[in-house]
Formats: sequence, structure tokens, C-alpha cells
Amino acid sequence: MLRTRAGYAGGTTESPSYRNIGDHTEAVSIDFDPTVVRYEDLLERFWEAHRCGSAGGQEQYMVAVFYHNEGQRKVAEKSRTKAAKKEGIADAEVATKVLPLRSFTYAEAYHQKHYLTRHSDVREFLEETYPTARELADSTVATRLNAFLGWGFERDAAVLEKEIASYGLPEGLRKDVLARVRKP
Repeated sequence: MLRTRAGYAGGTTESPSYRNIGDHTEAVSIDFDPTVVRYEDLLERFWEAHRCGSAGGQEQYMVAVFYHNEGQRKVAEKSRTKAAKKEGIADAEVATKVLPLRSFTYAEAYHQKHYLTRHSDVREFLEETYPTARELADSTVATRLNAFLGWGFERDAAVLEKEIASYGLPEGLRKDVLARVRKP
């Protein structure tokens, strides 16, 4: 992943927020390098973590895949059908929607990079490095650290060891992060 951001998508309400979400849905925006990971692979991971027959309840928590173009729509619908078949349900029973992305609004700063809140030393360093909430949300380094310190990756310390020198962390913090990721 290059970047992930928490936010609100799919609705028409102007300037949605957590307290005033209107007709939007809580969403995650993902920037990825298609030469490294295919859109199909991202969708496969999504379906592995989600039962397509389960609805999210109210619109705020609706489960959906938002697409940017016709090609993504076709791939997303095909993957939804495959997930339904794997789950043993008919397409008509699928609760997960495939919708066009009309807009995406960044969520408030405290919703960004959730796993870093458990690692205040790392988050504080990143907030100094990326002084605005949007810069932090858009940071590839913050995204990668959030994933490694959370559960987004299989916590492959070897991958982190190869790239952590480029993150700009002070040596002591870099060693601490590596030790946390290596822990079982």
C-alpha cells in the first residue's frame, strides 16, 4: 500500500463529519501501486475479511466497494459474485454494494492511522514530521507503520527491515519499532 485514509464516501451531504455524516458511509481510501499489487488482489483480501451476505446496518456502516471507473466496477462486481458463490449464497442475497465513488472526505485526525494511537512515541514523531492531519493521513510512512504495528501486514519483520531506513525515524525509535514488529 502506498497510502490509506479514513473518511466518508458515497453520499451527497456537504462536508460530512463523524458527528454529521449525513448520507455518507465510513470508508477507507487506498492508493496502491498496480505493478506491485493488483486491484483484484485487494478485492480478494477484502472478501476474505468480509462476509458478503452481512449488511452493515445503517448507511453510516454500510459495507460497500466504491469504484473509480468502469473497469473497476466490472472487476468489483465479478469479485462480489465469486465471493457470494464461495459463501454459498445467491447474488440477490449479497448485502455488500458496489457503488461509484462520487466523493471522498477525509475523516477527522483522530480517525487516521488508528493503530499508531497505541504507539504514542511513533505517532508523536510522525505528527511532528507531518504537521497537518491531512499530511499524516497521506503519508506512506505513516500508512506502512500503522499497518506493521497493527494487523494490516502479516507482521513480516524482514519486509520492514528492508525499508525502515528510508522512513526517517531516529535510530532509537527505528530499533524499538523493529522490536515491536518482531514480537510474536
